[in-house]
Amino acid sequence: MQSLISPSDHWTLWTFLVATAGFSIFLEQRNKLAAKFTGPVIALIIGMLFSNLGIIPTEAPTYDVVWEFVVPLAIPLLLMKMNIRKIFKETGRMFGAFHLSALGSFLGGVVAVFLLKDLIVEVAKIGGIMTASYIGGGVNFVAMVSTFKPPESIVNATIVADNGVMALYFLLLLALPTSVIVRKIFPPSHFALNSEVKEGEQGAKAFWKPKPISLLDIGISMSLAFIVAAVSFKISDFFSSEGMPLLIKSILGQRYLVLTSLSITIPLVFPKFSEKIAGSEELGTFLIFIFFVLIGVPASFKTVILTSPLLLLFCSIMLAMNFFITFGLGKVFKFELEELILAASATSGGPMNAAAIAISKGWKTLIFPSFLVGIWGYVIGNYIGYVTGLLLIKLVG
Repeated sequence: MQSLISPSDHWTLWTFLVATAGFSIFLEQRNKLAAKFTGPVIALIIGMLFSNLGIIPTEAPTYDVVWEFVVPLAIPLLLMKMNIRKIFKETGRMFGAFHLSALGSFLGGVVAVFLLKDLIVEVAKIGGIMTASYIGGGVNFVAMVSTFKPPESIVNATIVADNGVMALYFLLLLALPTSVIVRKIFPPSHFALNSEVKEGEQGAKAFWKPKPISLLDIGISMSLAFIVAAVSFKISDFFSSEGMPLLIKSILGQRYLVLTSLSITIPLVFPKFSEKIAGSEELGTFLIFIFFVLIGVPASFKTVILTSPLLLLFCSIMLAMNFFITFGLGKVFKFELEELILAASATSGGPMNAAAIAISKGWKTLIFPSFLVGIWGYVIGNYIGYVTGLLLIKLVG
């Protein structure tokens, strides 16, 4: 089906991507219902809706630019202030809850692959990709798609399945605190009882409140992001050449593994310098919102319903395991319900979704920790997804 907007109409497509990202942020910060769904989910839904209605094309050179340049720039922008030592110190109990949820995603990927190995094409690759995605987020999805290179039709169908199941999962997580049965298992904690603000009063607008950002800050942030991305890709291109040993090629030849590693090296080696940089999180987050719009665009509801309903089952199995491991082991280790909800949100949807849920619920003390552990998911998601994918390919084929 030919779209209303031509694939060669670059200005209109860029306007759509950027304006939709801005509109999603506006709704998240100004509308209570939108804040509950979170901005990234709204961006995804708008992208999916416009492409499925035939208004914008599902493929265009503009989208290639986003995948090739915008996403690689967003990663160092988001990570250049994330000192790993700081994450360990400031996330507290959330750090443990997050890893329970990450374990659930990993086990869910393995279980889903073995249950559906005879029914889905190249399912082992999808297992590695979705393990990374359900530990970190959409950025990790892109990285592992670039690494494992499954058929484009499978990628697009997985995007639709992932988005649909993930949206339902968020609704479930949002509803848990109001359930009488759940509250009997997880009695109201000091987080819920001591929450001074009403829902919507302390929103995304307050979290992303204005702060002093100079032209120099923007210049430093963007320059570093370009330098890190360029150097990372040059290194990976060099080590992925034919003459390199397989082990070195498998690690240093992977673009996004090198990019992630170099990005977190800056705050580790230069903690005082990185701490002073202002605006990198805002710039990186806006670029990620553009990506969230784009990731919904290739998603055809018709394709999934007619050809790949099993991918819906695949993603459902993964998130079911994420849920049961998170809340089952969370109860055993005596985590609070709020911590577990945000841990599950961070793994399934990334840091922006986790922070948005904490904001919308008024869980002030957990907003920053949930954002930090989500960023930590970006860091470890690529490594775990890559290793998981390699193991599953070897075992399943």
